[in-house]
Amino acid sequence: MNANWFRAAGIVSVAFAAGAFAGCGAEGINEASDDVARAATESDENAAIDEADYGTVEQGLMSCANPDGTNSVMAAFAVAVAQELGRWNASKDFIQNNTSGLSEGSSGSQQAIKLASGSDANGPLGKSRCADGKCARVQALLDLQYDQANNQVFIQGSGSTRVLLSPSALRSRMFAKWGEQKACDAAARDGSATDCTREQNVLKFVTSAVGGCDTNFTFSAKGTTGAALKFPNQLKNELKFADSAANPYINFQNLGNGNISIDPTYGLDEDPTTVVQACAAACTKISSVSVAGGCCSCGGVTKVFKKAAWNNVTFLCQ
Repeated sequence: MNANWFRAAGIVSVAFAAGAFAGCGAEGINEASDDVARAATESDENAAIDEADYGTVEQGLMSCANPDGTNSVMAAFAVAVAQELGRWNASKDFIQNNTSGLSEGSSGSQQAIKLASGSDANGPLGKSRCADGKCARVQALLDLQYDQANNQVFIQGSGSTRVLLSPSALRSRMFAKWGEQKACDAAARDGSATDCTREQNVLKFVTSAVGGCDTNFTFSAKGTTGAALKFPNQLKNELKFADSAANPYINFQNLGNGNISIDPTYGLDEDPTTVVQACAAACTKISSVSVAGGCCSCGGVTKVFKKAAWNNVTFLCQ
């Protein structure tokens, strides 16, 4: 995986995600590329206003910086939410958790987020939407907010690079961005490139492919009646909880034909369409099937997966 890649985005079929380039690591973008990156961002914002314009091809130098590991974990969180909850409606599906910071169940004065439960007028909320009643993969990523994971969770970077995740940074950022999502949803306005939409979405996993930062996950996105969304580009604003404005691993793409994609790090999301690697290049892997004892490579060093002490579906390459 390399830090900087040129990325071309346009219309693609259901079988392929928007990116076709290998991943990235923790290195930053050089100053000479700033104008190119800003131009690409402005082009994206302009394109979002025109819901029918999927033909524009944009090129920009992409930075996949991940200094404390939170960028890729939050993108993985957005994917897991789509896979297990079947929608992005974070202001309803998650609630505030007052914690000591050690674990989800330890009370205190710090703030984190956790899954809601029950239902409202539009149906089930949070963990009540999941077939297992607990949303195991979403919960595994939520558990990374806590100090129980300190100095244990690494994210694979480029080559021999690995990034140590900061649970406290993740906890603070996830809570702050969830708050932004709530404020955005409370002032929702359809047809705006910058506002959240009132339109409810239903997401279904389609496929994955090599992406601009790592692995593009593609989902079909429809309304609750099964009809096409009227404002599909505004789905990006339903990803404020994952910091869609600043997180390069989100890299939201409206692919047309009702499909969208985002781009987390390999291993942090289960992917039934990807061939299992003989020796997975993943420092941390979330899997509903035990991979304990399986070969893995973290930072270019071959090791084996061991189950994390705090979560049954999280495996660490040690």
